[in-house]
Amino acid sequence: MIRKILLSFALTCFMGASFAYAEDCGTLISKYKAPDPSKKTMAQLKRWVSRKLENNADASMLETCLIAQAADNPNKDQVAGK
Repeated sequence: MIRKILLSFALTCFMGASFAYAEDCGTLISKYKAPDPSKKTMAQLKRWVSRKLENNADASMLETCLIAQAADNPNKDQVAGK
């Protein structure tokens, strides 16, 4: 019984954290008017972040968000026909 409660609590926290991460990414992308990551390479996105952002906390978070969606990211989900 305790295991089920702890497991459900852990899953709830994980889902909440991933939603917050997605919310932060969208906010940062619009705040800094970041380029469309699906049309840029990871190197281009890293250069853009290093040139445009001075806030280190925002820079690292935004860079992570953009690279996750980069056109040449090998870990990105691929959709047939795209």
